[in-house]
Amino acid sequence: MILNEHGALRCEACGFDFSARYGERGHGFIECHHTKPVSSLSAGERTKSQDLALLCANCHRMIHVARPWLSLSDLRAIVTPFGNAGA
Repeated sequence: MILNEHGALRCEACGFDFSARYGERGHGFIECHHTKPVSSLSAGERTKSQDLALLCANCHRMIHVARPWLSLSDLRAIVTPFGNAGA
């Protein structure tokens, strides 16, 4: 859906685009983060699309590196947008 609408999948935290970096090999690639942990779902409850975030591997790992996990907005507040490192 997002890929069809925007032509690319970019990290929702830092803006990294696998296809821009890796060419055709990276086209359509990104990690999906559950903003509502699967362990918190009730029996029979399903993940909704609004409970998912598209993240690059680095940002996904930074969310999960230690508890309490960062929220997506917390991560956005500390990350430097891709392409602006050292700016």
